[in-house]
Amino acid sequence: MARAEDRATRRDSALAAMHAAALTILLSCPMRVKNLANLDLDKHLIPARSGTHTYYSIRIEGIEVKNGEPIEVKLNARSSKILHRYIMQFRPQVSQVGGRALFPRSSDGKPRSPANFGGDLTRRIFRETGLKVHPHLFRHIAAKLYLEERPGDFETVRRLLKHNRLQTTMDFYASLSNQWAHDHYDEVVLSKFRGTSND
Repeated sequence: MARAEDRATRRDSALAAMHAAALTILLSCPMRVKNLANLDLDKHLIPARSGTHTYYSIRIEGIEVKNGEPIEVKLNARSSKILHRYIMQFRPQVSQVGGRALFPRSSDGKPRSPANFGGDLTRRIFRETGLKVHPHLFRHIAAKLYLEERPGDFETVRRLLKHNRLQTTMDFYASLSNQWAHDHYDEVVLSKFRGTSND
C-alpha cells in the first residue's frame, strides 16, 4: 500500500493497492479465492464508524461457501485502514464502470474471475518477496503459525478455516503439533544430556 501511495494517480498503483487490500483480507481471514474475488461492497462488507476511523467486518453466508459454513470476521484497525484506503482512493481507478464488486474488472465492473485474481496475487507476492504463495496457501500458513504458538488447539483452527469436522483439521495439521511435542521434549529433557563427557 505504501508503494501504491507513492504514485497514487497511476493505474499500476491502483492495482498494487487492490492486491494489498486482498492480501490483507487473506491474512485476517484466510478464505478461498472464489469468496475473496466475489466480495461485494453492499452484500459482504459492513463498515462501522468510530470517531474518525472506519472499521470493517466481512460476512459471507454459508450458501456461498464451499462447505456451507458462513464466514464472519471483524478486521482489526490496521487491516481496516488498508481496506478503507483502497476502497476510497484506489478502487475508483481500478474500474470506472459502475458496480459493487470490491475487486472489479476494469472492463465491466464485475468481480474478477477467481483463477485470474489468484494468479495476479501469486505473481504480486513473488515480485515482492521471491516466494511462490498462492491464495489457498494462506489457509495453511494461518494454521501453521497459530499451531506453532498454541499446539493442539485444533478447534480454533477448525473455526478459522471453517472446517465442518474437527477430524478434518486434525488430519491436516496433527503433524505440526507432533513435531512441536518432539521439539519441546528435546528442549526440556534431551538438552540435559548434551555436553556431558560420555557423549
